[in-house]
Amino acid sequence: MAKMDEIMEVLTQEISGFNKSIKKLEELSEEFNNLKFQTDTSSLEFLLKGFLRTQKESITTYEKRMEEVLEKIEKSRWTPKWEVAVIYIVMCLNTVAFSYLGYYFVNYERKKEAAVAKGKEEGLGKAKGYFEDHEIIYKDFKRWAKRKDSVPNQE
Repeated sequence: MAKMDEIMEVLTQEISGFNKSIKKLEELSEEFNNLKFQTDTSSLEFLLKGFLRTQKESITTYEKRMEEVLEKIEKSRWTPKWEVAVIYIVMCLNTVAFSYLGYYFVNYERKKEAAVAKGKEEGLGKAKGYFEDHEIIYKDFKRWAKRKDSVPNQE
């Protein structure tokens, strides 16, 4: 029986420890149920607003820089406007000058050919008159011209 009494005593101690644990759990559960979480997003909102403000400042700075770069690109050209105008004027003057020179030399060649033809005509006219007056010389000239034409050019 002594053993039974010991077992009963141990069981009683265990049950009382178990009851204490349950009471402690009930207290903790009640505290947990009464505990209210308060979500405070003010710090997050502050950080987010600061980030958005710096982002907006960065974007405006970027836009200003892009405008400045575009203005500089617009101002800096490979050739200034006055230089382009000078080039066009020079090209027009060259076209007029070459057109005049071409026209002049074409007419010069025509005048030269006309003068040569006129000289031949006058020369042949005079020679024809001379040959008509001197038939013997004309026959010698024909023989000479045949020999001249039959001999290949030695130059």
